Amino acid sequence: MTIQIYCDPCTINSRKVLAGLQQLKADYNQNFIDYFTGQQKSDEFKKINPCATVPAATDGDLTLTESNAILQYAADVVGDESMYPKDLKKRANINRWLLWEASVWFGSCYIYLIENVVKPDLMNVPTDEKAIETESTNFHKLAGILDTQLAKTKWLTGDDVTIADFAIAAPMHLHEAAKLPLEQYPNLKRWMTEGMERLDSWKDTQGAVEEKILPGKQTTNGTNGTNDTNGTSGQPDIKTTVNYTKAVDGLTELYFYETDAAKNIHEPGDDPFEISISDAWPHAQDLTLDTNGFSVHSLKTSHTDWEDESSVKSSFYPEVVDFLKQTTGATRVLVFDHTIRTEANSKKKLTDENNTSQRSPVMLVHCDYTAKSGPLRVKQLLGSEADDLLSRRVSFVNVWKPINRVVEERPLAMCDVKSCKDEDFFKLILRYRDRTGENYVMKHSKEHKWWYFPKMTPEQVVLLKTFDSAGDGTARFVGHTAFVDPSSPEDAPMRESIEIRTICFY
Repeated sequence: MTIQIYCDPCTINSRKVLAGLQQLKADYNQNFIDYFTGQQKSDEFKKINPCATVPAATDGDLTLTESNAILQYAADVVGDESMYPKDLKKRANINRWLLWEASVWFGSCYIYLIENVVKPDLMNVPTDEKAIETESTNFHKLAGILDTQLAKTKWLTGDDVTIADFAIAAPMHLHEAAKLPLEQYPNLKRWMTEGMERLDSWKDTQGAVEEKILPGKQTTNGTNGTNDTNGTSGQPDIKTTVNYTKAVDGLTELYFYETDAAKNIHEPGDDPFEISISDAWPHAQDLTLDTNGFSVHSLKTSHTDWEDESSVKSSFYPEVVDFLKQTTGATRVLVFDHTIRTEANSKKKLTDENNTSQRSPVMLVHCDYTAKSGPLRVKQLLGSEADDLLSRRVSFVNVWKPINRVVEERPLAMCDVKSCKDEDFFKLILRYRDRTGENYVMKHSKEHKWWYFPKMTPEQVVLLKTFDSAGDGTARFVGHTAFVDPSSPEDAPMRESIEIRTICFY
């Protein structure tokens, strides 16, 4: 039987239920109850819900009047054990968050919504700053609890999104307009902006909220207005050419200094292919570092002096260490190198040995390390500690970040690890004046799936897995390259970005 839902889609708890039911793929029918005209207080509606609140639900002779109870019931009707498991301990954990949301979290967030949105925008009365100040201590306590929990898990209760996530997210659904102070809580903000707000069910139910509560304004996930720099609605695949490398019998080499030995060698990038690259923003929540070899995140920094190498090391490196510990679960992170790519060094030759931290974008499908060079680099950097560290899991993670402006020219593309085979990678010998290294280049395969994040901003980063010692199916090497984006404006400013190279120890 179809569940009948009585609601106004713009209200917190109505939106919670509608988004949750969409995620569950439940069979339901929506009956509009106009909250702002007081229809929920009518005698007719109070026959369904004597409390005169929305949402409410009926299914045959059953009537439910609490949003979380509606989600629990719908999940059981559908039989979705990922959203609401039958396992008693898992279910109890979800239930406690549902109760926590209703008893403390909703009320705290609601004060910010009333004072910063409803009063100034809908009632045309001034914000009561004292009310916000009074609630602030309680909000920070509660947000801290969530942040601590979300430091351990991708979603609130584990690896899968559940009805608890929808319950906790609902009071935050206008977090930017409500001025919820989330900057101190990176895990909570990551979960909301990179998790919940990437769900189709969440995006599909955002429009009704914006239309009624924020007419003409843009919200945090960019589903309204024209300034959607993250492309969350998805853009068509683009076709462009990237530079693969032919696999030959001899060595493939690259010299980083001028020498006669560089003559008549097989250099990489000699096999250009036209490929399709897909907009990754609509799939951002599903593309992960350990499964696909890359992921996208928010990372705001106060650091701005990217030309000063010592300042980057002293100021930005520590931020990266903290960020990666929170994001990857690593117990130790070593930042050992970085490369700045700006307009000023766009024409710099590869063989220029001066200030090698300044380079132009690399138009070559490659991965920075190999199964051999990854562990070797650990030994070079950490000496006597290396053997002990290498006895446990070690991964190399590049942090790729736009600087100064949105990236439109020569953005970064990633080849999904799930579409690659081991034999697609082969060694490129890197010859420096004082040492020899190696990384991987790739030969073309029609099976390769390519992704990119259009118009990334300086507040966002892509993580790239360039080596992982795990042998359990975890993504180990991700091929990536800069490319010419045919959809970019002809006068797009030159890309400026920084890559931070790190080793994560677990």
